[in-house]
Amino acid sequence: MKFLNHLLSIVIVSMISCALPNQQKNTETTLQKGKIIDFEEINHVNLKLINTEYRILNSQEEINLIYKNINNNNPSPRKNPIPSFSEDETYIVLQPKIEKTDFVIKEILEGNDKLEINIDIYDNPEFINKKYPISIIKLNKKTQYNNIVIKK
Repeated sequence: MKFLNHLLSIVIVSMISCALPNQQKNTETTLQKGKIIDFEEINHVNLKLINTEYRILNSQEEINLIYKNINNNNPSPRKNPIPSFSEDETYIVLQPKIEKTDFVIKEILEGNDKLEINIDIYDNPEFINKKYPISIIKLNKKTQYNNIVIKK
């Protein structure tokens, strides 16, 4: 019985010591990638709004133009509310180059002047035969990004 307890203790210590380097490695990988940024998706539709994969909205006028397009293409009498521009936030129109499918934003990472937006692609029955899923997101901070990367 003593031998069994001793053997069990060795196995547990071995498992813990093997797990610790992996935990440290995961933390280092996250730090190398960047800081996780809080965001809010404020609209998600399927409509071509921009000619690039993303666009940062820098004024209320730009937000109004985007929402004018959205609301003009909305057959419902109930229109999308237009957000108010704030100097403390960053608004981004995100339209990754994917077709006949949809996406969800997993996380947004920030490092220096770079923003990395990680998305998951999935089939959405509502978007069958539609080509331009877009998401309008709001970051809860104001920063200028020289480089935005969308990782699929």
